[in-house]
Amino acid sequence: MKSRYRNTLVYDRSPYWDSFKRINFVIPASLFLLSLTGILMLYSVSGGEIGVLVKNHLVRIFIGLLVFLAFAFTSIRIIRYISPALYLIILLCLLWLFFFETNTVSRWINLGSSSFQPAEVLKFILILTLASYYSFLGERRSKGSFSAILPLVLIILPTFLTVRQPDLGTALLLLLTGISIIFFSGLRFRWIAIGALSFGASIPIILDNLKEYQKERLMVFLNPETDPFGAGYHIIQSKIAIGSGGFTGKGFMMGTQSQLNFLPEKHSDFMLSVLLEETGFLGGLFVFFIFLYLILISIHTSLTSRSRFNCLACAGIAVLTFLYFFINSAMIMGIIPIVGVPLPMLSYGGSAIIAFCGAMGFVVNARINRDIKLESFLGN
Repeated sequence: MKSRYRNTLVYDRSPYWDSFKRINFVIPASLFLLSLTGILMLYSVSGGEIGVLVKNHLVRIFIGLLVFLAFAFTSIRIIRYISPALYLIILLCLLWLFFFETNTVSRWINLGSSSFQPAEVLKFILILTLASYYSFLGERRSKGSFSAILPLVLIILPTFLTVRQPDLGTALLLLLTGISIIFFSGLRFRWIAIGALSFGASIPIILDNLKEYQKERLMVFLNPETDPFGAGYHIIQSKIAIGSGGFTGKGFMMGTQSQLNFLPEKHSDFMLSVLLEETGFLGGLFVFFIFLYLILISIHTSLTSRSRFNCLACAGIAVLTFLYFFINSAMIMGIIPIVGVPLPMLSYGGSAIIAFCGAMGFVVNARINRDIKLESFLGN
């Protein structure tokens, strides 16, 4: 009886033990290292004081940890079912900002002592919603042109609302990430080509509807020195900070561009410039390899998952992570125009932290349950 009792215990616990062994602890460790780096850089730009920036960042990282755990250990089936409802809630928030917010820049919903940026969170939720749609639709029916109609609506509507806020950077990430999910779903190439040509033809219309300051950014992008104290000031100071950092950097809290306040928005979009000035090429390489690992582990999880939902969602998360790092890095180096894309976990901004932690939590969950195959409603 004793032996049978022990065997029963082993049998009951083995599934949980197997799941525990499948947890990729490098992912939360990577988030911790990025968070620690962000805290140190915010401490530096705050003049060596644990001020408002550092305290708020710590609170947001804690909230991000809770979101990470929620998406890491909630049933994949539940996430697949509730993702459209989450999308609808955030879309309603965007509609609220569009119709009822009277400020010139209406990106945040005021929550008293803090604020919430719906479009930033929607980047992740859009991925889950589109992956949920295509997993229910099935692989065979995803190849037809009509299968892309609803996803395009789900992408274009929040993209339009985000452009009107105005927030061109977030709108760009929403558009590119959403289109990548449609591409990964198996849509026939001819429809992808038609869509690409249609988007190219609409570029003049998009440019014509940009705000004046956005048009200035595009013009100054080619030659920032034409307006060194206006639209070109950000990128010039960023290049000075990056170039002066050299290979090993000037040292912690020794960056002149950040400490003497030459570098604008140093706590948010240009946080990587501060890091490169103080830690040099080696510090940038450190952050680069962390993001590279998160991208590669998301791709690997996508390729090894039996569930179509996990496969598409992790592929979309890999694209989103790449776009975050690439656009922010290219922006501060003057390779692309400044579009206002933060670097999650480093930049000051709670909504980006929450969305990124949720995305990485889902990748952990998908790796644990990569052998689970979720059947579609319509079959494959």
